[in-house]
Amino acid sequence: MTRADTDSLTGFWRSLPEELKVKLRLGFTGKGHLLDVADWCLRSGAAALVPVAADALHNVVREHPLDGGVARELLASGPARPLLTPETLDRLNALAVHWRRPDDLEAFLHLLAGREYSEISRFLRQAVAEQPDNLFWREQAMMVGSVEGDSVFVSEVLDFDTVSGVEKVIYPAKSVAKTYFSPKADPNVGQLLATLRQRPWDVSLALRAHDLFKGVAKARQPVPGSAAILLYSWNKADELDATLASLLASDLGDASVFVLDNGSTDCTGEVLAGWESRFADQWGAGRFTVVTLPVNIGAAPARNWLLHMDAVRTHEFVCYLDDDVELPEDWFLLLGAAVAEYPDAGVWGCKVVDHSNPLLIQNADTHLLAGPGSPTDLARMAPNPFKLSDLHIQTLDSGLFDFLRPCASVTGCCHLFRTETLLDSGDFAIQLSPSQYDDMEHDLRLCEAGLFPVYQGHLTIRHKKRTGAASRTSMQEEGNALGNKYKMQTMHDPAAIKAAMLAEQQFLEADLLAKLDYLDTL
Repeated sequence: MTRADTDSLTGFWRSLPEELKVKLRLGFTGKGHLLDVADWCLRSGAAALVPVAADALHNVVREHPLDGGVARELLASGPARPLLTPETLDRLNALAVHWRRPDDLEAFLHLLAGREYSEISRFLRQAVAEQPDNLFWREQAMMVGSVEGDSVFVSEVLDFDTVSGVEKVIYPAKSVAKTYFSPKADPNVGQLLATLRQRPWDVSLALRAHDLFKGVAKARQPVPGSAAILLYSWNKADELDATLASLLASDLGDASVFVLDNGSTDCTGEVLAGWESRFADQWGAGRFTVVTLPVNIGAAPARNWLLHMDAVRTHEFVCYLDDDVELPEDWFLLLGAAVAEYPDAGVWGCKVVDHSNPLLIQNADTHLLAGPGSPTDLARMAPNPFKLSDLHIQTLDSGLFDFLRPCASVTGCCHLFRTETLLDSGDFAIQLSPSQYDDMEHDLRLCEAGLFPVYQGHLTIRHKKRTGAASRTSMQEEGNALGNKYKMQTMHDPAAIKAAMLAEQQFLEADLLAKLDYLDTL
């Protein structure tokens, strides 16, 4: 595969159609996204875009080595098939022959809905043993095992005896599993740049290369001003206890901590009393404050309550933290480095992964995209024609989101604001409580004001969540979340959202061009 005939990374990028650049700016990973990129390039009929389409298709095959559905789709596609190498076609043919979706999946789907991993893995072991020539079951086992972070189970099902001719399919699957389950190492920066010059459309690669060469990935800076770290909690004493332990072990400079007990009825009060003493012993008096409310007022009101405390508003920065996160020691310095790199951002956030399995990215950089439907179509659960990108949930974490750049929204699990910006932009929307959409809605306000969030992907925090039966939500809770998503979208004028989308694309373009210009000097 060769790149287009251009003299620089910047020159190649400028030569691309804007409609394609909107897609590529999101990154170069995720099955659905890459298939969309390939489809657009092929439908354009532009010969210069054939290498982009081919690379997107090869990435899909590489990231999903046991996906028989994709294999059959690509083999049946007249435009796509010629872009695949003979070796890839041989492997896809073997996969298509030995991948069969069973007619009756009711029992398996029932187990998946129950989310009991031990039962699911037992079922899959038996299915692989009974149908060793059907790679459908190994695909399901690899996906489930990867989601659960069970490398032993994945190795077991991939190593199970199989029929002749399937080794060529199993081998790349083992390679992918090894990549995911092995500790992440710093890439060879020289090799990274050489690869980028052959694949200048790969924005994920470009962003990583820039940050590694320029030293952004290793940068640590104190937050440039006084800071208040704010937490609120309701009946999660154990999780809060662990979060405060990692907070005390962090390098926070002279930051102060404020914790709101949101009407807890468990032992949260006792936990906080113990931490008051420990923080005072290590930091001195006055830097750890507990606020106790008699009732649970909800997440958004709790955020607002903390912000409007006189002792909080005197600080130049405020940082909200969830009460169930595990923090690396240098997390606050990484946010400080993001402030130093993008001082005019509306908010700075980070990458959030699942605590029990950090391969699963819960939140990364998300971007405003046009969505289907009409703003007056009240029958849809998306009354405004916009959505946020979701590449991070289309794949597992292999380092492709380890970069620093602007975006449209960052997670509320850990985000840093200038206090003045936060006060000027208004309170978190209490009509969206209880749900996670109050922080997203606030980010949309910042976007509309031209104060775009910045994603610090070199900071990863682990977010705890209930598993198994305890993770299930009721129909009432799911309905409430959907209702709040609907309300969030109706709170924003379509023209304002459209203007913010355009402004974000212009910001992303300028940011990327500056980074490509830098890489072209190397």
